[in-house]
Parts: sequence; C-alpha cells; structure tokens
Amino acid sequence: MELIVGTYGSKLLLLELGVATFDVLGTSMFDAENTSYLALSPDKRYLFATSESGDDSGVYSFRVHPYDRLKPLPKGRIERISEIRGTSPDPCHLVYIPGYFNQCGDPDNGALLTADYSGGTVTLFPVRSGRIEPATQVVHFDGRGPVAERQESSHIHQLVPFGNLLLAVDLGADCIHVLRLFDGTVRPLCDGRLDRALRLERLFDIPTPAGSGPRHLVFNQDGSHFYVLTELSNEILVYAMPDYTAAGDRPVLVQRLPVGDRRIPTQAGGDIQLSPDGRHVYASLRNGDDGLAIAEVQSDGSLKPVGYQRTAAHVRDFFFLSEGLPPGEFLVIFCKNGRCIQLFKRDAATGALSLYREIPIWAYYGEPVHGVVYSR
Repeated sequence: MELIVGTYGSKLLLLELGVATFDVLGTSMFDAENTSYLALSPDKRYLFATSESGDDSGVYSFRVHPYDRLKPLPKGRIERISEIRGTSPDPCHLVYIPGYFNQCGDPDNGALLTADYSGGTVTLFPVRSGRIEPATQVVHFDGRGPVAERQESSHIHQLVPFGNLLLAVDLGADCIHVLRLFDGTVRPLCDGRLDRALRLERLFDIPTPAGSGPRHLVFNQDGSHFYVLTELSNEILVYAMPDYTAAGDRPVLVQRLPVGDRRIPTQAGGDIQLSPDGRHVYASLRNGDDGLAIAEVQSDGSLKPVGYQRTAAHVRDFFFLSEGLPPGEFLVIFCKNGRCIQLFKRDAATGALSLYREIPIWAYYGEPVHGVVYSR
C-alpha cells in the first residue's frame, strides 16, 4: 500500500507501506508548498492539492505514475503538471468532480472546487486533461459570528457534495451554505458529445448555534442525517434531513452532543468521520487532551457517546483505510504537532481503538496534515 501525505511545509511525501504490518518500506518526496488537503481522480491517474499559503496560496495537479521497476521515471512517481498561484487565500479543502468540461469526451476533464478559509469563498477551477485552468467562478460569502477573534468574517472550511448540491461549511458565519451544482452551458463539440460547464448557484443557509464554529461534517449511510463537528464549542451537531413534503423544508437540528473538555479552553474540534459500516462516528479534538471522541449511531440517527481515544498531538485529518483490508478495520490519522502518522485498529462491535503503528515524520519533510491512499 502507498500513502501520499500532504504537509505544512515544502514537501509532498509518498510512503510505501508493508501489507498488514504498515512498516515503511520506502519514502519519496516532491517539492510542493503547504499541501494541506489532497484528492485523487477516480482512476487515480491525477492528484490534486491545495497550497494553503496566505496571499501566495494556490492549487496543484500532479500525474501519478504506477510503480514499474522496468520503467525508469525521470521526474519520479509524482509529476507536477499544473500550478496556479494567487488564488483566494488559504484553500484548506477541495473536491474534484469528474465528467465536466468534457472536450470531445476526454475522461480526464472535470471541475475542482476549493474551500478558501481566509478568503471566505468557494472557487471553481476547470480541469482539462488533468491540468487545472484559471478559476471560472468565485462565490463570496460575507458573514460573522459572536467570537470576535475567530469569526470576524466567513471562513469556509469544508465542501461536501450531496447529490446535485454542495454544502460549504462556514466556521466564521455559524452556518452551512447550500449551493446547487448545475450546468451553466451545454454545447455540442466535434465528436457530437456535449461540453458541460459546471456552475454554482447559492440556495439557502443552514444555521448552526451562535459561536459554535462549524468545521467539518459527514452524512450517515442513508443520507437521513448529517453530523457537524464544531471547532469553537466542541460539539457534534446532529441534523435530520427534511422529507420535502412541504415547500421550504430545511434540515433540522435534533441533537447537540458535547465532545470536548470544558476545563481546556484551548481545545478545538478537527475532523469527523463515519465508520464504513455506519455504526460509529469519530471526531478529533486538538490543542489539549488530544484524541478522538467516539459515538455510536442510534437507530433514529442520534448519537450516544461510547469512548475517547487519546492520540499524538493535533489530529488535523483522519480516515478509514478501505483498500486491501476489511473496510473500517484500520484508521489512519495525521498528527500535525506530533509529527507522526498513527494507525489504529478498530473493534467493530464497540468502536474502540487500539494503537497499531506510529510512523514518525522528520521535521525536514514538514508537518503531516492529510493524505490519500494510492494503489492501482
């Protein structure tokens, strides 16, 4: 198994891990600035990354070459093919949607969407043959909240596609913006196929409690509920989706589950994930008693707290491994301040975690903050 690791620093890493043991068998590094979030195209030929670098922020795309010991690659396994600088400040999350800008049916075309924290925007970039083109749309949000030092303006922290909708989580404005994904232009091309140009349209906002600071969300398996981890109030907010039987139906807040320690004012929510079997929700907390809160999903979609697993410092992001293993058996977490990647084994019955392997990351490489699994 190979793990591509994004960092706060100047390097992008490719780790070759042993099957089942997760021993590091090889390490390659590539120059790239502050790659705080990564995404692979569905066929895993292309890798997209944010460059969260203030006023010099940007986005990258790379071609990922499969391993072949008989075929030397002069530019290495990961080859940068496009870079755009000077984007809306601090993109911290991205989503790649294939199948758009399909010039003559090219399967490598799509749309890249970024959540821009400091810019308070969502930016849309066309992607053609794996290369990112200049932005065609920037959606600006203007909001604020009661926590003056953190909510002076909108801060978009995550994007979540849901059918033909896009949810943009706004930490600064205490809300989740709902946008529609739609084809702005449709025109015939040389081979008779259609070129679909994606556009974003604002629909409505889903409010969260004042001062909560929503950061990340995840849907349950049937899409009837979603769970929002807040960074300022350290809660999981449970929302029930509407049944759309009446005009103007909106998601409803049905539960507020505290997951932080009120005795630690610096503590802050990080990432939230649902186990692949849909039975447990995990939420990371940073900056004091760092770890993962564990909750069991009830039949009505609500959550019941069942445990807490301490980790190395500052879990920025984490996810479940699903390739080559029973889905949900292992959880990989990226510990920014701990300068390591930890792998935990999960008990599917109880949701409990036990540390299985810790991979240190040298300071020279940067601070590990996100990653994707690569295998072909």
